[in-house]
Amino acid sequence: MKNNKLWLASLSALIAIPSAVYVVPVNDHVEAAKEDEKTSPKVVFKDVPSNDPYFEIINEMYNLGYISGYPDGTFKPNDKISRKHVAALLARVLPLEPVREAKQFKDVPKTHLYYENIQRVQRAGIMTGDENGNFNPDASLTRAQIAKIIDLAFDLDVKSNNDFVDISPTYWAKEHVMAVYSNGVMTGYGEYFKPNEKVTRAQYAIFLHLALNIGNNDQIAPANPPLAQPIKGQLTYYTESELRTTYAMAVSMYIIARQKVTMNEPDVVTDDELYFQDPSITGEFSEQNLLYLKRFVETDSEMERILDKWLNKDFSDIVWDYITLVTIADADNAAGDLDVFVKERTKEAEEYYIQKVFGEEALKRHKEQY
Repeated sequence: MKNNKLWLASLSALIAIPSAVYVVPVNDHVEAAKEDEKTSPKVVFKDVPSNDPYFEIINEMYNLGYISGYPDGTFKPNDKISRKHVAALLARVLPLEPVREAKQFKDVPKTHLYYENIQRVQRAGIMTGDENGNFNPDASLTRAQIAKIIDLAFDLDVKSNNDFVDISPTYWAKEHVMAVYSNGVMTGYGEYFKPNEKVTRAQYAIFLHLALNIGNNDQIAPANPPLAQPIKGQLTYYTESELRTTYAMAVSMYIIARQKVTMNEPDVVTDDELYFQDPSITGEFSEQNLLYLKRFVETDSEMERILDKWLNKDFSDIVWDYITLVTIADADNAAGDLDVFVKERTKEAEEYYIQKVFGEEALKRHKEQY
């Protein structure tokens, strides 16, 4: 059976007694390559490089004082935008005249950092709370919810209609979706709008920028990027429909994680580890492959949380991430006390692994991304 064969093969690769061992020496050479600062665009956030399709817009929003990042110099573009941050940005860019009485939310006391911003969007009639009197400031928002918020905030007119397969005539946010779509603020994915897909920080910054520039002839709405595909020859073992299942997604993710973890010494790579790593089953730890898996992972699942961390280059819990994924894939067969045996590879061992399994081009990609 397909699943059992893959499980046994991958488990064997991790726990097999090594037939040959390679101790990877510490790489003490200093890379000489450096970009010419005079000609390269200034990078404001270290996780939004100059080749990012939304680099210019995110930098412009930052320079205007509309958006900010984190103390570590990141923007975390792939993190889900929270309700409190949506409120803060709207309060920052719009006058927001009050149209109703203020409401005190149970979970937003006056000492809350975003209290004033949340009060402004609530009084402006743009955002409200739930039936229990909470605002849920840390909750994420869907594309449909963001469409409603932007429509109300900018008082948009519906200029034209478009029939999206997943937006029925009676859908609660249909008018809001049509308003943002017909004004070029949000686009669809072919014939789909994906109303329940969560919105990221980068996407919200783009939507807000487009809304602020409606009517500007020089403003061109960036098209939705094509659906992410894996690196050629990688991650082809499971079909797209299979990747929507918990098992296939967990297996695909934990096999990718093998690049960063081992049951040997952290600086050791064995023949057995290399032998069992078929690129068509696994894939290198790259943004392209992670974005491909992101298309199919279950929304709000533990696996999506791990993927989001990895996309933000957060590998601080990679050992526990790996153990979690192994357990999700097959809790009955997962060996006990894995945390005793699983270790994070050294940088040099990881690079040796990448070179041997995926080749020089993959190693080059890795160094550029990480």
